[in-house]
Amino acid sequence: MTDLYEPEPDVAPASPRVRTRSRPWHLLLAATGGAALVGVLWAGLDLAGSGGPAGPETFDLRGTYTLTGGGDGFGTCAGSGGYADITGGAAVTVYGAAGNVLSQGALGTGRPAGMGTCVFTLSAPNVPAGEEFYLVEVSHRGRIMVRPEDARDGNVALSLGK
Repeated sequence: MTDLYEPEPDVAPASPRVRTRSRPWHLLLAATGGAALVGVLWAGLDLAGSGGPAGPETFDLRGTYTLTGGGDGFGTCAGSGGYADITGGAAVTVYGAAGNVLSQGALGTGRPAGMGTCVFTLSAPNVPAGEEFYLVEVSHRGRIMVRPEDARDGNVALSLGK
């Protein structure tokens, strides 16, 4: 009789499986760290993309205010008599169509423009765009309506006097 001998193949004995247990605090730590990282990246990308908080569009209202027949017209320019309130630094208030105050500025230094006439620069910063019209008041002299395009383009030309 013939013995059939078949050698067993060289197989390394199977290594015993080692089972590791995840501890709950490891999972909690990983989840918290991941959420924090996502939050930081999200906030950073949002700020980087927008350039910071966006606000409403504004412009600086600019123009001139001419005082006729009430200024001294010589040397330093300022109102006199009943127009004494018209001088460099006098309040300029810009109102919206609803009558709400939008900005406050001031008259600049006046320059003589003939006998008894002074021309002042007029400005008010950060006026919100988008109004149907603007009302501009110098000192307490009453509100004058200004078209939005004139307000934006620096074409405000107001006057007081004879």
